[in-house]
Amino acid sequence: MDSALLGLAAVLAAVVAAPPLAALSKRLIPIPLPVVEIALGMLIGPAILGLVEPGGLPASVGRMGLAAIIFIAGYELEYRAISRTQLGWATAGWVLSLVLAVLAGIGVIIAADAGGLQVSGDGTTSLVTTGVFAGIALTSTALSTAMPSMRDAGELTTPFGRAIIAAGTVGQLAPLLALSVVFGGRDIWWSALALVLFCAMVLASVRIAARGLPVWARRVVSATMHTSGNFAVRIVVFAVAILTAVSVDVFDLDMLVGAFAAGVLVRQLVSNVDPGERQLVEHKFQGLAFGFLTPLFFVTTGVAFDLRGLFSQPLALALVPVFLVVMFVARGLPGSFVIPWRSGARDRVAAMLWTSVGLAVIVAVVNIAVDAGALSSVLGSAMVGAGMVSMLTFPTAALAVRRR
Repeated sequence: MDSALLGLAAVLAAVVAAPPLAALSKRLIPIPLPVVEIALGMLIGPAILGLVEPGGLPASVGRMGLAAIIFIAGYELEYRAISRTQLGWATAGWVLSLVLAVLAGIGVIIAADAGGLQVSGDGTTSLVTTGVFAGIALTSTALSTAMPSMRDAGELTTPFGRAIIAAGTVGQLAPLLALSVVFGGRDIWWSALALVLFCAMVLASVRIAARGLPVWARRVVSATMHTSGNFAVRIVVFAVAILTAVSVDVFDLDMLVGAFAAGVLVRQLVSNVDPGERQLVEHKFQGLAFGFLTPLFFVTTGVAFDLRGLFSQPLALALVPVFLVVMFVARGLPGSFVIPWRSGARDRVAAMLWTSVGLAVIVAVVNIAVDAGALSSVLGSAMVGAGMVSMLTFPTAALAVRRR
């Protein structure tokens, strides 16, 4: 069998095997599905079985899976449930997180370089630049992957849950915006101006989209809902494709910024569609995203994970808990500002745990940094490893603290 076909078959086999393995793990230690998918990617990748090489078609399609995660985060965001006060505190908390995480990232990178660890991929990137990349990644909040646990615990509708959603929304989008501005292809001031213009364009589009689909379009949605036409699903895919292309090619921003904007826009666009039909469209797109695209992203992330390099260098492996502590303190503490100041210590700790969960955005930033040569694959794997540990432990600990 052709090696490319064998690799594709192995990736698809990992995608299929992940859900039952995650379900079986609940009998012993509950393991989040994305972590299982990354682990299976490591198994079939160069680190263990060597069936799949990094890159290629699965990785390209997997990148669309990350865009789908960010799209759904923008689509599911209930703006009316978030007060301006919560949004203000969430933003202020993230800015403080950025300062703390960048300082901590630079410090860790300098210490790792002094210990003999290769921290940049090309060997020429400054330690400060590498530290800034690391700091931006560690300010993220994996809201889209943490929300299922919050939903199962009934937290999404509580004042505490709405506050966490506000902090998580900022923590999921702001690192991508910061990355686009600081490491865009243009001067930083031009990148900031491009970001402002893009946001203005999106806000104007949202105002127009708030009127909903025109009558003829709603009729086509209803007529094709149960056929192979699926006009509404095609609208969703088209919106994601257009806004990601515009964000990258016109404004020189990261494609995930466009994916988030597409989620916000589509939510307004289908506001006047029949609720039952809208729910069916959501289920169909989520089936495509979570059933195929997103698993490909996490499996191919595991394939590219430098497991051998991480375990062959004790200093790199020791950085996993260091990055985890940075996430909890530098992101979790400012992230907890969003809940009321009169909240008890348990709620404060739970908020720190929820807001410091990170994985998808960490992977996105690490991929960009490794491709740019600003981060070595070993150091990037240590950061992704910290994100995996946060996914394994922080949500469970947060729920336990809140229950007590």
